[in-house]
Amino acid sequence: MSVRSERPGASGQSREFWDRAARDDAMWHIATGAAADAETFFASGRQETDTFLAHAGIVPDKSQTVLEIGCGMGRMTARLAELYGSVLALDVSPEMLVRAREALADRDNISYQLVAGSDLSGVDDGSVDAVFSYIVLQHVPTVDGQLQYLRETRRVLRPGGVAAIQIRSATTIARGLDWAGHLRHRVQGHHTFDKAWRGARIPRAQLLAAASGTADAPAGPVATVELRPFGRRHTWVVMRRATR
Repeated sequence: MSVRSERPGASGQSREFWDRAARDDAMWHIATGAAADAETFFASGRQETDTFLAHAGIVPDKSQTVLEIGCGMGRMTARLAELYGSVLALDVSPEMLVRAREALADRDNISYQLVAGSDLSGVDDGSVDAVFSYIVLQHVPTVDGQLQYLRETRRVLRPGGVAAIQIRSATTIARGLDWAGHLRHRVQGHHTFDKAWRGARIPRAQLLAAASGTADAPAGPVATVELRPFGRRHTWVVMRRATR
């Protein structure tokens, strides 16, 4: 198990918010509905990882490396480490990474890396077989930051590699449900009106262009893209990098 650190970058707002969240109540901020205790927290991560990989049509392989964008304190990282040969767990928050290392100290196939909050600097081109991210991009404060994560995902995937990345759905119902949740949690004393919690919604055309890379061709890698709704609030972006 190792830890790598990169420059903080320009996403100080997100880092400050998530460092504070880790100190205040890491489990609640990561999984508001599964924060009763550590056993419930990690069991939910195990179950949801399996559910979402299946939803995206991804079959894990012990010979492969998976990159997780936004590992938090390792709720889903633990299951990924059981399913893949190696895991590269990234987060914008040093405080969250400390908690992940402590929680998963018995796992020897996880490497941790601090990232700036909108890119995958420090990860080599074409170096991972899969990318996975849940309830992370939805908190990135800007559309540009989320789009950059999608572009970077194409860059780090090996030819033939696949990604499953969850974002907020852009429907009226999804917006209403999200705001209802923000308000309820704010009344309970949480900082859910902060932009680093609310995030942003990506316009469909920009989303497809960034995820597919068609605007970059032939200069950069391209991918096929499928948008798979899950429930009323979430959409999964499933990307498969071309083999050429």
